[in-house]
Amino acid sequence: MLDARGFAAALARRIRGLRDPALRVRYLEGVIHRLDPGRLADVLTVTMHGAEARDGDLGALLLGLCLALAQDGMEELRGRTAREAAARGQADTALLLRHRPAERESHEPLAVPDFGKGRQLTLGERKSLARRRDRDLLARVLRDPHPDVIRILLGNPALTEADVIRLCAQRPVAPEVLREVFRHPRWIVRYAVRRAIVRNPFSPLDLALQLAAHLNAQDARQVVESPELAVPLRQACERVAGLATLH
Repeated sequence: MLDARGFAAALARRIRGLRDPALRVRYLEGVIHRLDPGRLADVLTVTMHGAEARDGDLGALLLGLCLALAQDGMEELRGRTAREAAARGQADTALLLRHRPAERESHEPLAVPDFGKGRQLTLGERKSLARRRDRDLLARVLRDPHPDVIRILLGNPALTEADVIRLCAQRPVAPEVLREVFRHPRWIVRYAVRRAIVRNPFSPLDLALQLAAHLNAQDARQVVESPELAVPLRQACERVAGLATLH
């Protein structure tokens, strides 16, 4: 683990000069592909503890590693790393990596927005609308429950941070919609977006845990005091807020 600390510190220094979040994620994808799952588990564990202890460089590294592991084609590595973490007694890291359901889930299918056409639009039509720059139209597209529509919308130049915050704060919201926001480097670097995901009880637990270390102490305390949020998330926020000991 000592060697993992040195490796994580060196890696954090290396990515500090990569200002473009997307470039940083691509670089870290290459790094983690060269690590065996046990080594990666150790690096994630020391990085997570450093982030919870307010080390800014390790916090940036944790976010970058989590984003890299959320990209397409990383599912197998995530699973193997989670199993290695569990075998090494790194329970918090294993929990961080395993896809987990939200504390609350909608029991009814989420409705497709009414676009005023007198019928439900096809997925292809909704994808096309997500590329438009009409603000009134985008307000409706924000409520679309399909992740493919949201993926296109997140790349729309007309979208604002306030729009994405509203999207992440929706209750209920489809978990795969929030995963699309999490995977998007342009938006997940925004503090208010990360906070909205953590505080939404419909967020998948693994996403919320990966973002909890980035909250400030005041917001972490509010999570701790929120009975609607999952116990593991509240426990993580206790550490972030300085109310519990790191382990």
